[in-house]
Amino acid sequence: MSSLSTRLIWPGGLREKVRLLPTGKSGGAGEIFHIEGKPGYVAKIYHASTDLAQREKYAQKITWMIDNKPDLPEIPPGHEAVVQLAWPVAVTQGAQGFTGFVMEKIDFSRTLELDYLLTRRQAAQEGFQADFGKLVAISYNLASLISCLHGKKIAVVDLKPMNLKVYKNELFVSILDCDGFRIFADNFSSEAPQVTPEYLAPEFHDKAVSHPEAQDWFALATIIFRLLNFGVHPYGGISKNAHGVPSELAQRIKLGLYPYGRMPHRTVKAVPASVHEAFPDKLRELFDRSFDWSVSGRPTAAEWIEVLGAYANKHTGLIQACAKGHLQFAGKPCPSCLRESILQKHQATARRKTITRLALSPGKTLRNVQRSMTRVPSSPFQAGLIQAQAQSAQAQLPSLTLFVETYRALVVEVLWIAGLAISWWWLK
Repeated sequence: MSSLSTRLIWPGGLREKVRLLPTGKSGGAGEIFHIEGKPGYVAKIYHASTDLAQREKYAQKITWMIDNKPDLPEIPPGHEAVVQLAWPVAVTQGAQGFTGFVMEKIDFSRTLELDYLLTRRQAAQEGFQADFGKLVAISYNLASLISCLHGKKIAVVDLKPMNLKVYKNELFVSILDCDGFRIFADNFSSEAPQVTPEYLAPEFHDKAVSHPEAQDWFALATIIFRLLNFGVHPYGGISKNAHGVPSELAQRIKLGLYPYGRMPHRTVKAVPASVHEAFPDKLRELFDRSFDWSVSGRPTAAEWIEVLGAYANKHTGLIQACAKGHLQFAGKPCPSCLRESILQKHQATARRKTITRLALSPGKTLRNVQRSMTRVPSSPFQAGLIQAQAQSAQAQLPSLTLFVETYRALVVEVLWIAGLAISWWWLK
């Protein structure tokens, strides 16, 4: 879309005419524009196809939000340019009336999507070296932001990593798409029908979100768990029996298949890559209350603030450096060292199994390796195990029988191509 003229109406009634310049960013509800002469702001203009009834709902909601901005966590001196909410600050008007709103601009060059922090390698590629001190601080700041919203009778509802930005130096969090929030104040209410099943509380699957604060508490706990557990989802377990468990996370959430509690689950067990046992007891208690249906009372954002605040404060000594220099929770194993040990153990197991299979049935093993390489790994942990299997096959082939040698050239070629494929997938 080319540039267009619009009128801004600020609180108090001040009006000014400006030109909007396209950013190339557009979503389901509207398009984002630069505002000529106002580098600190952007405008969201709802699509022209929006019907009049929906446009009127938008106008009422945006007007209420402009008049009721929540009190946000205090930003330390020197970091005033941090924008914690893409909150409406003014209305935009066209020839036919209300068209959208103005919000403070979040500097994307200083931030990264929180989703990237779930994979340390992706975070590093974005210029962020994650450690447990930073991740706890980010979790604390997110909980603080959610608590402030709830204090104003506002809930995010569709709270998920993709809608969150993290300031790489300051560790504060920004929430996008604020016009999609649920408002349940005494003088105004609005719906928020958009949800994401992987972050939706079990009681709201297949039904409307009747308790928006409880939904935020569940999503908040899920995000914190994944931040501290190298991206592992709290319902990403392994079946203990032959019947198996649903592959979809949404179904696992509905069934309460949480395997990381302090009491073992009857049906599922933790994935090998999990480091939840390196978490302090207070955090594990909050996670159990968030995800285990046998434990009553899902913790609020305020409870997360209280517990995380002690670990986010450097002066408490509750986060310390291990012998290798990683940060860990005091009195618990180092989660980074534990993760390395887990990966090395499974790589060694994969090597032994590959060597045995090559010796007994080289042809079948070759086909299995080929199939493994053509599948896209679902996690960096799986990618590492596949690479270990490939390296084992390549290393052991020269010492096997002459029959195995006939496959060597083909195996090396397959592994070389597969290695390139994995590298491309992981680095893209």
